Amino acid sequence: MKKSLIVLWLLLQLFVGKALSQEAYKGQVFVTDKHLSVSGGKLHVDLSVNYEGLKLPSDESLTLTPLLKGADHSLELPAIQVNGIQKQKAYHRSETLNKKHRSINAPAVVVKNDEKSSRQFSYKISVPYSEWMKEAVLLMRSRECGCNGKPAAVFEDKIADGITLPKTRTSTVKDDIDSRYLTLVNIVTPASDIDTLSTLKGSIPFDDSKNLDRLSTDKQNYEIYYRLRDAVRSLQQQNGTSVTRLRLIGYGSPMGNLHKNEKDVSMRALSLKNYLRENRVAGKTPLEVTWVAEDWDSIRSLVQSSDMSLREAVADIINTVDITKGRERMLQELGDGIPYKYLLNHIFPRVKRLEYAISYTHQGLDATQSRRLFETGSRSLKLSEFFAVALSYPKGSTEYNDALDLAARLFPDNPEAAINAASVALTKKDTKRARTYLEPYATLPTAYNNMGILYLLEGNRDKAEVYLQMAAAAGVDEAKQALKHLTDKDK
Repeated sequence: MKKSLIVLWLLLQLFVGKALSQEAYKGQVFVTDKHLSVSGGKLHVDLSVNYEGLKLPSDESLTLTPLLKGADHSLELPAIQVNGIQKQKAYHRSETLNKKHRSINAPAVVVKNDEKSSRQFSYKISVPYSEWMKEAVLLMRSRECGCNGKPAAVFEDKIADGITLPKTRTSTVKDDIDSRYLTLVNIVTPASDIDTLSTLKGSIPFDDSKNLDRLSTDKQNYEIYYRLRDAVRSLQQQNGTSVTRLRLIGYGSPMGNLHKNEKDVSMRALSLKNYLRENRVAGKTPLEVTWVAEDWDSIRSLVQSSDMSLREAVADIINTVDITKGRERMLQELGDGIPYKYLLNHIFPRVKRLEYAISYTHQGLDATQSRRLFETGSRSLKLSEFFAVALSYPKGSTEYNDALDLAARLFPDNPEAAINAASVALTKKDTKRARTYLEPYATLPTAYNNMGILYLLEGNRDKAEVYLQMAAAAGVDEAKQALKHLTDKDK
């Protein structure tokens, strides 16, 4: 049994992964997925490009251009430019200065090679279809920028060879047995999320449109109170939600004597706490208010990401000179005071803020309460509550289908929501919609049965059987019944 499961799993990987990822640009860029289709007289190209491994200097760029090349024809598709962090800043400055005179050779999309964010993107383009494209080779042309005196090297890597455009899927399942399979889709239960402790976080800047920094303490307290009250009420208005704690942290900037600042912020925190308690911003909820006199951590971060003069020297002073050993004085004396003036005008105002964290619990609603909210048009239900609502209606009813469809739209990254919405699409024979929901989760055991039904409706029995056997091995009764129907059909 175990051996057969391993074989089925290997077959599944062959089917799911339409093509192995293709390397480009010295193995540093990967095309992890590709789809090409023709409809309405156009070729639709859909690529997933991952550049997590790209080793790109901060002041350089790389231009990626997908290229269709046939025996006698070729077509360059719109290019994507990947910029290093410094190159991206220069690009933005250039765009601002020349926004009315965009070059016709400018890339269609510009992205940043930032290690702090996900380095991948989806590339989708449609172009008029010509017959020569049917057997064309898809290449990825990578062109270096030729910056810093280096030659602008160009690389071309084959992404796909002998592309065969997919034909429109047609179902070979006979109409008289269609309904039998449509009743065998299954739904999966979302993880329970009753009594979940959560936190709503936010920040109130002092350098905003109302410029809280220039208001008196009483007026600051008044403004802060109303903003916090709105945040708390937004939670309390959700059924089953209880606020359990309110924590505030104020952050100041280094203006004047450190010891005086520390004394002042202690009084400031106490004043705000008393005001919020007196006005019952969150009822009897425990309230904690603290203040950081000089937020050098944020100052350091803002300096390092800025374009200020002598940035590295400023960062070095912050990192190596203690606050009590003359840090601020050394900054004032650096570069004739120009960097410190920048700090005063652009950095210090940005760090002055009040951050809040509102802890709350959400007691799950029962099916009756959830259904009542759903029928009034409420969209504040949790995923498990949408599931309970769906099950409270007859399977296949309009309300049942609407609850599962809406859950998938409100929770787009949840596999259970997508798999359940796919079951609705399958019962309607909407294979295109079902595939959209299922494909991202095709390797999850919970999706195997519905993937099998999808392939049956599309007329691909071989793949259908692989998925259904995997689902049956996982204990899904609907898959066992579907396999039995297929076996009976062969007799």
